[in-house]
Amino acid sequence: MSAIDQNALRGMKPNRIIPVPPEFRRSCRASERDLIINDIHVNTGCRVLAQWDQSIIYQFEIFGTGAGLEKAIRYINQWISNAHTKSKESTAWAKTPAFDANAWYYEQVEGLELQRKQVFKGPAPESTVRWPDELNDQEVSPRDVFNNKLEALDPIRMHNEVYIDCVRTRSSEWQIEIQAHEMANIEAAEAQLKTMIEKVKTDVMALQNTVNMILDDQEGLKVILERADPWWPNQEDRVVPRLLPSGIMDFPGSFRGELMHFTELSRIQHAFQLALEAVRHRKGAYDLVIRLGCLAIHSKRITENDIGKRYKKEAFLKSIDGSLQLSVKKWFANDASGHQMLKSLCSATKFLEPIKSAGYFGSIPDTLDKTRPVFRGTWVFRDPSMPFGQKPVTSPVVAPPLSLIVVQIDWIYDDDESVYEKNPPRFYRLEQGARNPKEHMDINLLELGESRGWHFALESLNPISPKSVSPVLASFAKGVKMRSDYSFQPNERFADWDATPTVKSHLASGRLDAIYSFGVKDTCYKVELTRMSYPPQKPPVWGLGVRHTEWATYLGELERLPIGRKADWGHTITTFLPDHGQSSYTASGEDGDLQLSNLTLSPDIESPPRKGIRILMEKLLQISAIVSSTMGPAGSVGI
Repeated sequence: MSAIDQNALRGMKPNRIIPVPPEFRRSCRASERDLIINDIHVNTGCRVLAQWDQSIIYQFEIFGTGAGLEKAIRYINQWISNAHTKSKESTAWAKTPAFDANAWYYEQVEGLELQRKQVFKGPAPESTVRWPDELNDQEVSPRDVFNNKLEALDPIRMHNEVYIDCVRTRSSEWQIEIQAHEMANIEAAEAQLKTMIEKVKTDVMALQNTVNMILDDQEGLKVILERADPWWPNQEDRVVPRLLPSGIMDFPGSFRGELMHFTELSRIQHAFQLALEAVRHRKGAYDLVIRLGCLAIHSKRITENDIGKRYKKEAFLKSIDGSLQLSVKKWFANDASGHQMLKSLCSATKFLEPIKSAGYFGSIPDTLDKTRPVFRGTWVFRDPSMPFGQKPVTSPVVAPPLSLIVVQIDWIYDDDESVYEKNPPRFYRLEQGARNPKEHMDINLLELGESRGWHFALESLNPISPKSVSPVLASFAKGVKMRSDYSFQPNERFADWDATPTVKSHLASGRLDAIYSFGVKDTCYKVELTRMSYPPQKPPVWGLGVRHTEWATYLGELERLPIGRKADWGHTITTFLPDHGQSSYTASGEDGDLQLSNLTLSPDIESPPRKGIRILMEKLLQISAIVSSTMGPAGSVGI
């Protein structure tokens, strides 16, 4: 019997009727008729009613639409064309045709395609994403963020093959509707859209948490303003604060031997986590480092005329938490002090150990004093592709916003060849109108008695493909070469380049660094001591930074981040501040119950401090003790 109930189709209006011409009619058996009907239904999805009289089919009625209908018509026409050549007896038994692999493949493909098209018979799959109340309260609509026709969501539309539209409900609330042919596409698009909305919420709510904490708070009562040392390469900020020692307070430097209070650790940990969560959805080239540098006040209200004035410590802290901007410079020592500091680190064998200078490349030196630096050149150019220094022909026009491009090149020592090898240049673009990398973290731990501080810096640049860079900059980077006779003299630069007229006119600034790296024993943290040369012909200064060796790997995910995705870091704190300071991979299975804590992150709720932040602060204070014993107050060499 036929799987298609012929009686159920009688009386229904067919989509197509195909009569069998008299000259093509012949007598056939019911089994042949049922076989035809079943084959058509399986291969095309159409139901067929075969009208016959006295064992002769005289008409086919087809119930179906679209491509299936056309295929059914072709099938029936082919049967009609061949039917009159066969006798009733020859069709009485089923025939087994020879296996045709090619025909079988195409039949399978057609069957799958037909099955896929069945979804169009039902309602279109759709989903709705509600616009958050936090953004509605700020009067931020989807069109404000994603443009009028949601053009910013086009990559999600095209990647997932979905339709996205913005509608307003009767209660004047915004919602975003997603439609597609497959529910799986909608689910993928919805996840990416929610990630983008989460990024918008982070930007609008401005979750960055500034922390200014005086580590030696118990060692003085008043702060004096002093003049910056003349060796600073930049004298724009000339006022330096310093905590005056007091006979009724703790002895200067005793804070390094004290345990930090858990509330202080929790505050630092929370601000650290908030900053990383805020960039988790944002594509870019990121760098995370904890720098030790000189303190300076950057304010129009505080000038050189205020040098010598004294303020109560509480009033000073209240001011820097408010409108008074305190900055931690990238340098902490002049050239003489820096060389002395290098000797001290090379002698700290109980605390430090030799590591590879360039991360995964090179070899580990036998001793600390055999550590070879990585040389790095950084140049900042005004974009040669943008109009610059051109006079208007007719009427004055508004100057285009500043567009700066950073060129960075590293030279790493090759142990096999016993020479420094030049790495491929990297190109970055600063934010439009910006002169420095974008800052995403503002945590300052002040050693105010020595006019120094630790600054937790999370900075970003926009990477550029070398193919997209102006030929002027590509040619410049290619032509930069390291001097083979470089001898580490104070005013000697280690690299040469061709200063063409275009290069000269567009070069805004630059710096040449020699970076010495030392590992902190029993952890994956490392200390970087950097000799920095600022042109033109200024004496070098030294900087000091602390990193975890895995930070660059995790932040590298953001450089390749697809739109609508976020970095897969798991629990942020256990990833970036692993317990015991070791690799986060060794502890990845210990905190499975904490994976959801990032989802409920609030700027007002501080979690208890974990072992990771305690270990980090212990190491920073140990490094601080080495610096203080070597140099004393900022800039001077201890005796």
